[in-house]
Amino acid sequence: METSPKLGPYNYRFGAIAAGISIIFSLMLYFMDMTYDQSPVIKAVQMIIPVAVVIFAIINFKKDNGGLLSLKQAIKLGTGIFLIAGIIGLFYLAIFINAIEPDFISKTAQLQVEVLWETKPELDESIIQLQQDNTEKYFYVSFPFILIVNVIFGLVTGLITGLVAKKS
Repeated sequence: METSPKLGPYNYRFGAIAAGISIIFSLMLYFMDMTYDQSPVIKAVQMIIPVAVVIFAIINFKKDNGGLLSLKQAIKLGTGIFLIAGIIGLFYLAIFINAIEPDFISKTAQLQVEVLWETKPELDESIIQLQQDNTEKYFYVSFPFILIVNVIFGLVTGLITGLVAKKS
């Protein structure tokens, strides 16, 4: 009786690949002075990178497993790959905001203020200043939430890909 390949090596390998591609894309944006560009195209590419890697990993796992794939395995692959990519990505983000772009947090807070002014011009200036101060003060608190959202996206991607790949 054949045994199924272990999921761990797939999670680590493809999670590192997804993180590496995402980091290269982020550095490309930095060198093109587009770090703060909130274009929907850029956001879509940032989301498509790990999704494409998960799809590729699930297909690769299915091929290595003799064409067999359970939904549970696909979900574990999606979640694990997004988790590994998220952890590596957060380490990169910490390095980026502390060494490469030290003004990242303040510039991000300023962008949020500009968006607030555009969308809600009736807001009092003290409220907007409080928003900016809180963003700068509590930026690192967002790290666990980023990881949680990553895992949820991985779970959904693994589920959808597993449902499709299981039938083919």
